[in-house]
Amino acid sequence: MASSTLKDKIFRSFDFSTSFTKYYSSNGLNVYKLSDNQFVVDSQEGREIACYPQIVGEKFESLNYRLAKKFVDFLGNESLFSEKILMQHVLRASLGYKVYDALKEKGISFINSWSRPLYKYVSFRKHVERELTMTYDEPQTLPSGEYVVLKPDTEATGNTSLFVLENLFKKCLQSGCRIKKVVFYGFISSKAIKVLDEYLRRNKAEGIYYAIENITPLAENGYDMPLYGLDESRYEKDGIKVRLSASVPEEILDKMIDCYYPGMDQPGDWSERQVRLFDGKEWKDVDPKVHAERSLSVLEKLREISKDEIWYDQVHENIYNKIKDDLLKILSMT
Repeated sequence: MASSTLKDKIFRSFDFSTSFTKYYSSNGLNVYKLSDNQFVVDSQEGREIACYPQIVGEKFESLNYRLAKKFVDFLGNESLFSEKILMQHVLRASLGYKVYDALKEKGISFINSWSRPLYKYVSFRKHVERELTMTYDEPQTLPSGEYVVLKPDTEATGNTSLFVLENLFKKCLQSGCRIKKVVFYGFISSKAIKVLDEYLRRNKAEGIYYAIENITPLAENGYDMPLYGLDESRYEKDGIKVRLSASVPEEILDKMIDCYYPGMDQPGDWSERQVRLFDGKEWKDVDPKVHAERSLSVLEKLREISKDEIWYDQVHENIYNKIKDDLLKILSMT
């Protein structure tokens, strides 16, 4: 738990929204409610994933799997599986959240829809005003009926999901089926919720959002999703220091302050943290050094612009040193 001095310093400097109520608690999973359709899912696994970009590969996937099993138990408690479930996979990120594996283990039946949207140029940390194309989409038709869509994915701007959902709704219309609800799970920004909710309401469907650890702000680049800290991409653009802060239950913030480095993107380069990636056609091994090198570069930039801030503390410096050392170990692997 964070010291009261550090917590007070950060609370005075950043405008967090902490108006949550405890909704559910079981087996190491806590769910907090912000509104009728916005929730935060908290666990030790989720906090480690969000705070430690050096967690990659098998450990990363194991943490996600353990969290997904708890989340699936929660959804069962919510009677979600009495509905006809369609899982919408957005490749390559979706499978990393491990909800697919958790449902399979539970023997829960569902239908899969696989989509691979792709930006037309390199997308790392640049998710603003770019054109998408669909490179893979299966199946072409769906069985008739009324569906609840379960969509595990990282929702930053929401633009990729809009592209995929428009395709899915069109497919359903042509197949004679209907989508009544879309359940989102993963790291989710407040901007994405607004964009997606507006779209779903226009299409007479309900959106429910289960964000891991917090509902994040979104950086200038439309990519970084911090818990709190300076917007490094905005500073790089025009030299202005903008403070970002999440909607987060105070209990979670207390636990994360001691391990989170301010400004770091919590999901990180999600695909590059996995062991292998499926693009709809084949599996490809992931080189963890790609994510480690990118994370180290961002970490160094954030320290340079944050170290003289009034809220910056020795705790932050300790976290910086730990993350840097671990990332360098990954980069030194043969």
